Amino acid sequence: MKKWVFLVIILIIAGNSLHSQDLSINADDLLLELRVEGGYHLFIRKKPDINSVLLTETTRDPLMRADNYAYRAGEWNAINGDEIRILNGVPISRESRIYSLISSTVVNHPVLGQAFHIYLPYVLYYGYPNTRHGEVILTDGTFLNIRSFALPYADYRGAFLDNPFMLEARQEPEQIQPDGNYMREAVDAFAEIAKSGSGELIFSQSPDNVIELIQSVLQKEKGKTLDLVICLDTTNSMRKYIDPLRSGLIPMLQDILSEFPSFKIGMVLYKDYGDVYLTRVIPFTADFEIFQRELNIIRVGGGGDIPEAVHEALYDGATKFAWEAQARVMLLIGDAPPHPRPRGRITKAMVDSAVDERNITVHAMILPQ
Repeated sequence: MKKWVFLVIILIIAGNSLHSQDLSINADDLLLELRVEGGYHLFIRKKPDINSVLLTETTRDPLMRADNYAYRAGEWNAINGDEIRILNGVPISRESRIYSLISSTVVNHPVLGQAFHIYLPYVLYYGYPNTRHGEVILTDGTFLNIRSFALPYADYRGAFLDNPFMLEARQEPEQIQPDGNYMREAVDAFAEIAKSGSGELIFSQSPDNVIELIQSVLQKEKGKTLDLVICLDTTNSMRKYIDPLRSGLIPMLQDILSEFPSFKIGMVLYKDYGDVYLTRVIPFTADFEIFQRELNIIRVGGGGDIPEAVHEALYDGATKFAWEAQARVMLLIGDAPPHPRPRGRITKAMVDSAVDERNITVHAMILPQ
């Protein structure tokens, strides 16, 4: 996989066990993986005394008067969707559609050996409408509690122990992977962005064909005046795509834009919250040398968790340029989805409105994992 996500373990509360079983879970007992089929996959080493695990909130009322809720997914998934959970001595009904993040099923893992497997979507839910409830966005710095049980099915009639941790994610340089290995959430999000922008969803197979794909987009606009803005992911996962853009983009643009009556080109570079920048706007220019200098100083890095500031980049692309040409094209290039819930003030609805008001066509090019 191109992005490896590591669970950096910070033990928050040691917890005192009132039983003789060893229900503790340590850093060496955990692995967190990102898979292209979606979400994070948490593996927890199976120990002799642990027969089930459940993810919950990490904070508890010290007087034990307020409920401490389990986390759950918003919809069924193949990993944990059919897992049994016992509450107050009775299995929770499947008809309730409460998909707790729980596992009593042991699988074989190549590193941990026997392990529990829990699927973590990007949005976790807790509580119920008639009580305290809400959602948590799974991101860098999220606290998670792994509650380990002596009995299967998270049955509180036996012993249990809280093991709180903090998620710290980072992107690592890309590993070689087969062509066409795309993250499901990114495909879905980019497809919706292209549909809303009356554009195309474009699949790049490798760094070698990105320039060719950009050229194919522009060829459809020949004969018109052109405004072009490229919204480019510059997080660490994009490392091997930047050099081909530096070396090949301007020669291609010089060739194809000679057939346009006039043109302007600009860029929005984007990373994510907490990085060196969220977005960086490169203003419109018709000067290829100026644009090449901007390409030359791009530095990839950061990114943290998987979703990036995609909507923020598109909004800046729509609102921070003087769009005037007959053909108004914005091209998104990246490999990761936007955040499933806004982390800042920008929403997808704001992006769609800004794009529509300015009559901009938005194409979305997705890169493989």
